[in-house]
Amino acid sequence: MLSKRLNHTVVTMAATVLLGILAGCSSHGSSQGGTVSAGASTSEMAVRGFLDGANADDYQRMSDLFGTKDGPAVERFGVTDVEQRMIFLAGILKHRSYELSQANLAQLGPDRVRWEARMTGTRKGSVVVPIVTVPDRAGRWYVEVLNLDALTASAAP
Repeated sequence: MLSKRLNHTVVTMAATVLLGILAGCSSHGSSQGGTVSAGASTSEMAVRGFLDGANADDYQRMSDLFGTKDGPAVERFGVTDVEQRMIFLAGILKHRSYELSQANLAQLGPDRVRWEARMTGTRKGSVVVPIVTVPDRAGRWYVEVLNLDALTASAAP
């Protein structure tokens, strides 16, 4: 039981650190020039593309859709670093199907859109995963935050 708790703690910490690094920290990784394919034209398309990319192990598609108001994460962290993180996220986000609905985001600010992905067939069964998107200065939309708690939490003892 202690092993299960430690495993859950490690996975939760890894997911939290990963998302914190991608969403908020500065990096000195290699910078890749902006690409036309980065981002999506709508918030919903960013979420759907990211989740569909995770299911298909399409790390490039996921990378193109993950970022902040400053643009795609790959421009800040480099291709290799972001791809490794997308491999990790794809493993956690595998699912049979999902439905999206917009959720209340009063505290997140006016430019962000919060979604709830009701996912079935995940490693934890049916779960709800909150996802926040944000547009960059050019109006391209990115997945900025994924709350993976429902996919990484272990069952109560």
